[in-house]
Amino acid sequence: MKSPLKLKRNPYSKFPLGVYLLLVAVIVVFFVATQGRISPSHLMNIVRQAAPTGIAAIGQTIALLVAGLDLSVGATMSMVNLVSASIMMGNPGNILPAVLVSLSLCAVIGLVNGYIIAHFKMQPFLVTMAMSMIIEGGYFIYTKGIARGDVPSSFRVISDGWIGFIPVAGIIWVAIWAALSFTLRKTVYGRKLYLTGANPTAARISGIRSEGMIVSAYLICSLLAGVGGLMLTAYIGTASTGVGNDYTLDTIASSVIGGTAFSGGIGTLEGTFPGVLIMTMLQSLMTILGISTAGKFLTQGIVIAVMVAINQMRQGNRN
Repeated sequence: MKSPLKLKRNPYSKFPLGVYLLLVAVIVVFFVATQGRISPSHLMNIVRQAAPTGIAAIGQTIALLVAGLDLSVGATMSMVNLVSASIMMGNPGNILPAVLVSLSLCAVIGLVNGYIIAHFKMQPFLVTMAMSMIIEGGYFIYTKGIARGDVPSSFRVISDGWIGFIPVAGIIWVAIWAALSFTLRKTVYGRKLYLTGANPTAARISGIRSEGMIVSAYLICSLLAGVGGLMLTAYIGTASTGVGNDYTLDTIASSVIGGTAFSGGIGTLEGTFPGVLIMTMLQSLMTILGISTAGKFLTQGIVIAVMVAINQMRQGNRN
């Protein structure tokens, strides 16, 4: 009898080569458009800027793998920025309490999202959208509409620090990505997560507690949004209302560009990683070229639509 944790199709059987080729193409376009004025240090700086999105996108990918979606990622990152900065108030001694309080709030958000979605079988779109609004209302009450607080220079090292020519933010991002990529590839938990998203009925028959897997996915997603929020706070150095709002769509777009499907059970963190870099480099390139906001949205939308179409065709050919 075949093991219930062996998927019908190994999700890692095909490396997401197309996404990496697209990343190379974007780098070439970037190089040509800037007339060769970019350098390795400039690319490393883009990695540094992409780290908050990259960390949050890992969590979004995990939520998508269980056929979910988390629209509260951006609001969670904004909340972490406001709460952590207001606790730190520029005092290095307050860094640990700020981090613990922020991540504890994120854990509660993830557990509530996951429990409602898994237990009451509600649509993730509606649940997480409602949670986003609740979070925004909560931090407006907390701040009374005025963002206060800043972070000490010792905390900003996680965003502004460099080890040689490699940014500390990039090291943190890659470390988290590597750990969770290994978890999805090599552990029973990863197999259970994929099977829960690909075929919930088969997962239940196999003895997998699908509800627990869904809750864990949203918990991880919210915690990583919290880590991304802390990275973002270190990057800007101060409290700023709504600073994370754009990150929800950025994390979804990065995951989808990387080949993750909304249907669940299909996708890899190996695809999400270049997906984040593609989104960040496109935004940077269009800013350098002076393209309007409308042009940015148009270009990003075209890239996302093309990659989704390609991924759909590939999935159709495999089935």
